[in-house]
Amino acid sequence: MSENSRMARYHANEEPAPQQQSAPPATGYQRRPALARWVAFLILLLTVTVGLRVTVFNATYTAGVVSRSSFGEKIINRLNDDLQNLGVAGAPITSSIAQPYLAVGVAQLYGDTTSASVDTSELTTAVSSQAQAMGVTASSKLIASMATTAQKRAKAAFNTSAMSQAAVQVQRARKLNFWVMLAALMLLVVTFFYALSVHHVFASLGPGLALGGLLTGLVGLAGYFGLPLVLSGNSQAVNQLLTTIGRSGLGVVMFAGVAEVVVGLLVLLGHHTFRQEN
Repeated sequence: MSENSRMARYHANEEPAPQQQSAPPATGYQRRPALARWVAFLILLLTVTVGLRVTVFNATYTAGVVSRSSFGEKIINRLNDDLQNLGVAGAPITSSIAQPYLAVGVAQLYGDTTSASVDTSELTTAVSSQAQAMGVTASSKLIASMATTAQKRAKAAFNTSAMSQAAVQVQRARKLNFWVMLAALMLLVVTFFYALSVHHVFASLGPGLALGGLLTGLVGLAGYFGLPLVLSGNSQAVNQLLTTIGRSGLGVVMFAGVAEVVVGLLVLLGHHTFRQEN
């Protein structure tokens, strides 16, 4: 028997050496939790600032909130008293009719000096209908006088010393809110193009929206209950009015945060399903 045959039988009883498994092919996808957290932070800033911009710092929206508050009710009652002195009783002026006139006063609070004309059609219809029901005629001169009186009373209500003091804080907060909103929007655009370059748009958008919406809801909730403490330096009437306006806007912000959480979870679920199928 040859030497090679004996060596072959000897090595045949040994187990073959395990082959080294090859590494799985790289897919090019990398998790980027830091990017998702950054998107969440920008979503938080953008949602809060845009929400406040279209609610609290918007004269039309704020006038609607004021018209339904105790502050607005006092102005409306005085206008109805003025109308009664002119011979038309029954309190035809409601919160919806007084809202555009209150918006003129709110514009003063925001430092807006532009004089916008107020549509008097609703006031004309309400006063004319009430006068007709009483068997009298509301002349155009009477209606014009009431429109002028409504603007004067709205401006006077927001032109007190306490309101002027609060206006300084409100205008400063409005400017700060605008610049933060602009910065968050620009950073979000830059972040979008970066995420696009690393193929991580939807992977960051889903967690970013969900986490950002959650943070927005928490910030809105904290602001809702902490707002009276921030405004404690003003008079009681002004503090109550600004708290009502601020809480109304923060309620909209919290609703937007909840919506972002739902949309973020849907995007996250869709992205996860797409990756599994591919």
